[in-house]
Amino acid sequence: MPLVLLDAPFFALPATALPVRLVLGLHIAAGTTALLTGLVPMLGRKGGLTHVRAGRLYVYCMFTVAVTAVLLCLLQPLNLGRLFLMGVALLSFYLSFSGWRAARRRSPVPAVFDMLLGAFTALAGLVMVGTGIWLKAVLFAFIGGLLCVFAGLDTWRALRPVTATAAQPWVYRHFIRMGGSYISTATAFVVVNLGRWLPEDAPQWSGLVGWIAPTVLGSVLIARTVRHYKRRLHPTGIPTIRPASPV
Repeated sequence: MPLVLLDAPFFALPATALPVRLVLGLHIAAGTTALLTGLVPMLGRKGGLTHVRAGRLYVYCMFTVAVTAVLLCLLQPLNLGRLFLMGVALLSFYLSFSGWRAARRRSPVPAVFDMLLGAFTALAGLVMVGTGIWLKAVLFAFIGGLLCVFAGLDTWRALRPVTATAAQPWVYRHFIRMGGSYISTATAFVVVNLGRWLPEDAPQWSGLVGWIAPTVLGSVLIARTVRHYKRRLHPTGIPTIRPASPV
């Protein structure tokens, strides 16, 4: 039985309660849709209408996953597993949303809205780090630290913007953030289900595969994509598609 970290009235509903089942069903449906939808932009033609629509649907699904993950933590007895899944969901959503914003604005420089969102997310990451340390939930604190790094960098870039010619192309930010979001989501999916897939006599080290494989594979694919677009981009490194949107 999972160790309960907090005993409070709002962490009280059993897994069989109707609100929990409804939220969990929505969480699973949104996560599954995100995993399937995320393959469309990665494997299909880049920049087309299908790519754009699939990417937008992926971000909407990740928002749903993040909200339902928080609700599941609030409705049920709090344990390390639920904290981990909530942390991954929040990180995955922020990465996907910031990557989608880069493509929507066609700019690597964050706008005012991105700065405010980054500052709020960095603050939430700090709360996650403090909560993780308080509850001795190391993974939750680590994920909160990653959230602080990504959101903090976005806030810093918005406060100290560089010229478009000095900044990295927006496509790099788009690919890296969306790819990182998908890696986080796939890792959570594999880790949660790995125990059901492996035989009972599987060696202990086999569980590490679920943690390492998505990151290694995803990082290789992201690196290859970045190298591919470095060769295709204009010598200045800026794709001339349309000017950046101010918001």
